[in-house]
Amino acid sequence: MTPSPRARRVALAVWIILAVVVWNGLYDLRITLGVRDYLLKQALHDLGRGPAVVLSDAMRDTVRDAVMVATLWASIVLGAGVWTVRRRG
Repeated sequence: MTPSPRARRVALAVWIILAVVVWNGLYDLRITLGVRDYLLKQALHDLGRGPAVVLSDAMRDTVRDAVMVATLWASIVLGAGVWTVRRRG
């Protein structure tokens, strides 16, 4: 028995929403880790145990990494969702 077109649209919408949630969650996680890393390096610098850290440089790398990781995993989730919706139909 094939699912109705409405059921397929709903399933696809759920997968899209899930991919957006995954992207946002991973992006936030990676940004949080980058900020924590920056603060640690800055604290070490303040104690005289490390080099100076420029916030814009540290965050540029962090944001690029966060976007790449979040996009990769959201694409995997969305691809799996599209595949399952098409396979059932």
